[in-house]
Amino acid sequence: MAAQPSRFPARTARGPRELLARADRLLMDAVGEDDPRERFQVAYLAALRGAAAVLGAHAASRTGREKSRSAWVLMARSAPEFVMWADYFAEHSATRAALEAGLSREISDRQADDFFDRVGAFLHDVEDLLGDGARLRPEPGWGSEVSA
Repeated sequence: MAAQPSRFPARTARGPRELLARADRLLMDAVGEDDPRERFQVAYLAALRGAAAVLGAHAASRTGREKSRSAWVLMARSAPEFVMWADYFAEHSATRAALEAGLSREISDRQADDFFDRVGAFLHDVEDLLGDGARLRPEPGWGSEVSA
């Protein structure tokens, strides 16, 4: 008797480098958002992908099933060198949750830009953790039309 195909497709694990590349793309998307609330939300998603990359890089050091589902708690536990980042992003989780729920939260352009910058710095730290070649590199010829 032939095996029946599963109703649930097999999930493939995303490697830390792929997660970082997705984080980079999200951060690039955030640049194009005119609404500071949207810019904040997209940058926050980029930070979450960065946290997933850190967790993926430290997968071997985890034991058993973690009780917390917070990416920031898990990252602080599995990668103590990122605890300050975990604390920073955890402080912004309520704002992100409120925005996702459609609640009114005022975020100025300056606040969104500062948050965006911090996410960029965090992703550079994740890149350092993962080593060379982890981040997206510009396409060949990118920026060649710009002269100094």
